[in-house]
Amino acid sequence: MLLAVALGALVGALAGGAGRVLLGRLRRGVAVRPPLLEVAAGLVTAAGVAVAWPTVIVVLVVWAGLLMVILGAVDIAAHRLPDALTLPALPVTAVLVLLTGLLARPPGGLPAALLTALVAAVIVTGLFAAAAALAPRAMGWGDVKLVPSLALLTGFVSAGAVLWWVMIAFGLGAVVSLAGLATRRLSLQSAIPFGPCLLAGCWIVLAWPGIVLT
Repeated sequence: MLLAVALGALVGALAGGAGRVLLGRLRRGVAVRPPLLEVAAGLVTAAGVAVAWPTVIVVLVVWAGLLMVILGAVDIAAHRLPDALTLPALPVTAVLVLLTGLLARPPGGLPAALLTALVAAVIVTGLFAAAAALAPRAMGWGDVKLVPSLALLTGFVSAGAVLWWVMIAFGLGAVVSLAGLATRRLSLQSAIPFGPCLLAGCWIVLAWPGIVLT
């Protein structure tokens, strides 16, 4: 267990460093001073391994944690989620979900789990796209492009996991908004980066599936 956590921390730190370099090279990337991403990714990955070990879903927890750190850093710094990160994340997520399913033998069988994940991705992405079209100040298209990956991850766990993910994400968004208003850092017209809330909600649901209504 301790060895797995230590290895997870090392992998996370290396991935965080690679993510920092990648963010600096993107056309619309951001510069993040070292070792912020290295430390954050190492801690998140170590925590993910600690809570999910030895289940095979640990791979999904680690992946969700890395997305949370790297994409969250961009959204917090620049209020955007680059297509160069969100779009490639989708096929990578799909492959990881499939491989995890082949190893995990989820309840109801792999076809049922994959179907739930796919339906969740389609429905939730459609809802977020509609929100972005109707209220562009409240929902960005970067968030819409991120949603399919997170819906696949949570949908693979269960339909209840998808519901909890969305509720936690909006709950975190409300907390951030209220805290900003209370400290006068935000106004009623201010927009908050919602990507970190979506990412954190997904990571929480995957790391602690016991909170999920199946």
